[in-house]
Amino acid sequence: MFFLMLKKSYITIFFIASVTFALPHIAAATTTVRADAPPAVYDDGEVSSVLELMPGVFPTARALRIELLLDDSVTGSGAELRLGKAKGGRMSLAGTATIIGFENGAWFIQGGRHRQRFTAANSATVGVRTLAVRMRLDTDGVPVNVAVKADGKPLTFAGLEGEVLKAWLDPRHLDVFRLVSRGGANGVSATVKVYVDGTLFILR
Repeated sequence: MFFLMLKKSYITIFFIASVTFALPHIAAATTTVRADAPPAVYDDGEVSSVLELMPGVFPTARALRIELLLDDSVTGSGAELRLGKAKGGRMSLAGTATIIGFENGAWFIQGGRHRQRFTAANSATVGVRTLAVRMRLDTDGVPVNVAVKADGKPLTFAGLEGEVLKAWLDPRHLDVFRLVSRGGANGVSATVKVYVDGTLFILR
């Protein structure tokens, strides 16, 4: 009887110790695609590059970051990132869902069925610009939070509601990003990062 009780106690202690020292391991995977605008060929200075994301990335995504970079030191220069779905292996203007860009000294966003356009306040200076869009997604891939910053500071598009912004940037409807540079803008590039997080619990 004594040995039986001792054996049960050992099993209990071993189980408690196993659970107590269980180590949670958090794994985070990132998919990154980047495009740099090539040198201008024509007089209007318009060139473009395409970023394509791997199929099946978004269904498991938990966060998304889109970044657009340009140097608008050249007068009349600008850039835009067109987000949409590919049709026939490539994205046409008809497949464009949303456009984020910089034009005439101000950031803008355009989307919706009627191509509505909203513009942020004009900047008083010229030089290197960075627009960063950070998006948090729920388990179904639906945006629950979208934050936009320009040069590290929060950016607001006058008149654009938060729910509309989330709908326009919903990654479930996107798989191709076309970067366009025009007017001789320098250093134009775009980066899209998709974060896939998972949690694995290991019992020892």
